[in-house]
Amino acid sequence: MAGSPRRPALADTAYDIIRQRLMDHGIEPGSKMNIHALAGELGISPTPLREALVRLESEGLVVRRSLAGYTAATPLGRSGLDDLFGVRLLLEPTAAAHAATRATEADLLRLTEAVAGMRAAAEGTGDRAALLLHLRHNSVFHDRIALLSDNAFLRSALQSLYAHTHRYRLPPHERWAGETCTEHERILQAVREHDEETAAARMRTHLRRQRERLAEAATRD
Repeated sequence: MAGSPRRPALADTAYDIIRQRLMDHGIEPGSKMNIHALAGELGISPTPLREALVRLESEGLVVRRSLAGYTAATPLGRSGLDDLFGVRLLLEPTAAAHAATRATEADLLRLTEAVAGMRAAAEGTGDRAALLLHLRHNSVFHDRIALLSDNAFLRSALQSLYAHTHRYRLPPHERWAGETCTEHERILQAVREHDEETAAARMRTHLRRQRERLAEAATRD
């Protein structure tokens, strides 16, 4: 019918909504996902929803088992966490170096806004909503750096890795927020100064420290 949404657009919308819920634990790890209930909630048919779930399965965010349907994947264990950051350490310092050479004033403004948003959320109420806002600004910062790499494959790979990292941070560990803000501010400073080597080194340091923080949580939890 003329004017009705195309199915690919509906699948994209469902993908974005469910992906965010999985990242924020709005859909709890390990919980079963009822396709018909989700489709009704989103106001779409099950077909585009299934298409969205297939994409999420390819990213490791949901798991499909024969005769059991889809469930939300659990956050990574210590081994998976090490593997994830191993790949990020290969890719993101290079992206940061490229960002330092390519960033325009408009790009720097967006990066600055993301870091300022992180800092404001970190110094806020400390509740779950504030932490989620902090994490979303964090994701925007890293995605903007990846975008400035001018490499679509690199950015796509990193977006999947960010989703897993974001999910792992919940339940909240508020004391990390200040540390991560400072590390992002130092990366931004190097990008603003168009210092490729320092931007890469500071990104590498940030990722290593973040891996240590999350490994500590894995050991404790």
